[in-house]
Amino acid sequence: MIGRLLDTAAEVARLAGEIQRRARAEGFGVAAKGDADIVTAVDGACERAIVEALRARFPEHGIVAEEGTALAPDAGYVWIVDPLDGTKNFAHGSPRCGVSVAVSYAGEVIAGAVYAPFTDELFTAVPGMGARCNGALIRVSTVADPRGAMVASALTYAGREADGAQLARLTRVFREVQALRSLGCAALDLADVARGRLDAYFEPGLKPWDTAAGALLVREAGGAVARFDGREHRPDAPDLLASNGLLHATLGALMRGGSSA
Repeated sequence: MIGRLLDTAAEVARLAGEIQRRARAEGFGVAAKGDADIVTAVDGACERAIVEALRARFPEHGIVAEEGTALAPDAGYVWIVDPLDGTKNFAHGSPRCGVSVAVSYAGEVIAGAVYAPFTDELFTAVPGMGARCNGALIRVSTVADPRGAMVASALTYAGREADGAQLARLTRVFREVQALRSLGCAALDLADVARGRLDAYFEPGLKPWDTAAGALLVREAGGAVARFDGREHRPDAPDLLASNGLLHATLGALMRGGSSA
């Protein structure tokens, strides 16, 4: 069953990725989504295609997706979908965007896929079987010194004002690491931690579809994932720290306002 679920996650992620590639070539409209966000027609088209495919294969499963789909969210099996993660990047012509598809059973993520359509990289994982990119096993980095670490994060806006606690957190990390980057796509940031291109990623204000697949990738690649306060991270948690594991204690202290010493 898990094999079928993973195959489906990968299939529908690729399906949405093809829609994104086609839209990039043909053009698309952009609209405001709140004070500091946007949505494109492509977001909706990708979500509709994924939902249709999932309903055809697993009509009894629930589906929760970023653009508003909430079908049987209390079902045993629930699909958690971000049809276009990194919408701003997509709208500006950046390849840093993708699709995140995960499925949970009784609240635990049991399969996940993240697809980067403009680099044709498919990341997949199931518990206990490792994480893969295009079929090859991947592992987190071995960087143990924060001064050699490449870390990603992002600001979460309330209107147009960044929260002071976020700025303080970013400043603490910036002072301790080699590089701090804002790359604009949570799913791919997590995938890059899983394969060692990033050493860590943290962000507040997240939704389940941002992290469900990516957090599984990091864990299965040998990394660590937790809340800012050190508690276990679950898909509905609003904040996340993911790392190669070696940096986790140091970065966790910085999340909570301490120092790296």
